[in-house]
Amino acid sequence: MPNNSKKKKLIRVTPTSTTKQRPIMKQLSPITFLPQIYSGPHSKSQGSEKYVELNSLLLDARVQQVTTMLENRQKTEAQEIIGEMTDELQHLGKNGGLKLAWTQLAAMWVAIDNGDYDTAPDMGIAALHSLLDTDERGNIEYLSIAAATIYLLAVAHFNTGESKKAEKELEKAQKLYERLAKKDGERFTPALMAAVEASTEVYKSKLKKMNVLAHYQVATELYEGKVSAGVTDAINSLVDSISAEGDIHLKMGNYRDAVKFYTKALRYQKRISASMGNKELRISINLGNALLQLANRRAAGEQLLHSLLPLAERIGSAADVEEINALLSGEDKNSFDIATIWKKLF
Repeated sequence: MPNNSKKKKLIRVTPTSTTKQRPIMKQLSPITFLPQIYSGPHSKSQGSEKYVELNSLLLDARVQQVTTMLENRQKTEAQEIIGEMTDELQHLGKNGGLKLAWTQLAAMWVAIDNGDYDTAPDMGIAALHSLLDTDERGNIEYLSIAAATIYLLAVAHFNTGESKKAEKELEKAQKLYERLAKKDGERFTPALMAAVEASTEVYKSKLKKMNVLAHYQVATELYEGKVSAGVTDAINSLVDSISAEGDIHLKMGNYRDAVKFYTKALRYQKRISASMGNKELRISINLGNALLQLANRRAAGEQLLHSLLPLAERIGSAADVEEINALLSGEDKNSFDIATIWKKLF
């Protein structure tokens, strides 16, 4: 009789790790943003307002090929063509604006579909900036690319715990899909419904975080009481509880509160250890991240993260070194706000 009693490999997931999973929010069908060739009547009486002809630059064989591949789930093959098109179009300036935005959106869709929520926002921001370089503003494909990009940004931010960003982006995407559904209900109503449902998911997620936060607040009060009573062993638990509160505020976009809790956690941690170790480093990196998000504290965040880099290297924490460098190099990305670019797009 075969021995099937093999030991299962246990995977420990820490609260701060990002696990790749299928999006909780619905993925868009490619049909909502892949360009449609005009085939309807031209007269207003027959409903030509429903369709707007595309710039001829978008209507080539490769666009239609990618469309078919994505619809048939041939993502790897599609990515190769998307990459080639993107490289070519980046040298065309305004002439490639709408088509370049479309290729960047298609790449973003694939990334989201693969559960790669960390790199997807970069692709989305690039697509929105490409839209700014096109003269095709207001036509149905321009609006469909903008709406899909903003919706997918919300998906990515939701899945990385940035619910405040996701909330704002969904609000904008919903407005665009309402406008598009009036032009072509069959094509865009499903996307509009997805945006409405996604808003509910974000709201639920926010409530869940607030409930978890309430539990930590109770625990913090308990540990603070023990510390005041002279129970020194409670300080370690108090630090963990306070820094966890900071983590939740950071994910919710409450950056000022996050700074307050991380600073408080570090103050208590110094009572345990005067030197900087892994725990102090971890809290300090999160503090630096929170500071970067505040315009008037960004310089302080940069200064703190720069000072932490040698410590992370000395401790030998490659993951922390990578995160610090990513935070420092990603300042412009982190400060991106959909409201900032919205007025320029429309």
